[in-house]
Amino acid sequence: MQIVGRKALNVRQRSRDWGLKRALHWELMHALEYLGIRVHYVDVGSNDTRPWESKPPDVPAGYVTRVVGFDDLKPFVDGTPELTLEFITDAFANGDECAANFQDGALVGFGFVCRSRARVTDQLDVLIPPGFRYNYKDWTHPDHRRRNLTTMRGHIRFTTLPRPYDERSISYVETHNYPSLLHGYVHPKRRSLRMGIVGWFTILGRQIPFNSRRAKWIGLEFVRKSDDGRRQYV
Repeated sequence: MQIVGRKALNVRQRSRDWGLKRALHWELMHALEYLGIRVHYVDVGSNDTRPWESKPPDVPAGYVTRVVGFDDLKPFVDGTPELTLEFITDAFANGDECAANFQDGALVGFGFVCRSRARVTDQLDVLIPPGFRYNYKDWTHPDHRRRNLTTMRGHIRFTTLPRPYDERSISYVETHNYPSLLHGYVHPKRRSLRMGIVGWFTILGRQIPFNSRRAKWIGLEFVRKSDDGRRQYV
């Protein structure tokens, strides 16, 4: 009874925060997770602004943000969440970019950008279509959040590294991740375009990807690690 009461209280709280329909959707998707089913929206970023032409964000004094490579991150391996030697070896071998924030020599934030193929799970990868960039592995130390460090990482990448002027961002987000989906008012010219869904279901421990027609049309797909990833998008 105590568990049921706590569950009802959580549903009421989410209804107040997000509305009843979204709260029920959150409950449904969490139930499906136990069955090994995950579903994500595909979002294509607006091309209304050119970040490299914008002014740098306001960041408190004492932070240094720069583009980094393997040797810069190696000393922080295993002492930072989600940063392992295997990961950074594969990321930089893949040609991915990384910008990081430091304070007094300590790593306090980092974020990677991929333009070809990136890890989703131990069994699945995501294919990134040509002309798009995929931001992933964004992390900021809890003690240093809400200080524009993520925005500064993006600004440094854009102003330091060469790229096509018309490149657009592409991403995927779980359909019930409302803290990310509901992030305040955004002008219609700068809103992301929703381009279908991607995900996977699990059978006897094997993750099998699925991709909607619209997601495949734009070119973002989940594939098995064994898939060579060659596609002709038409």
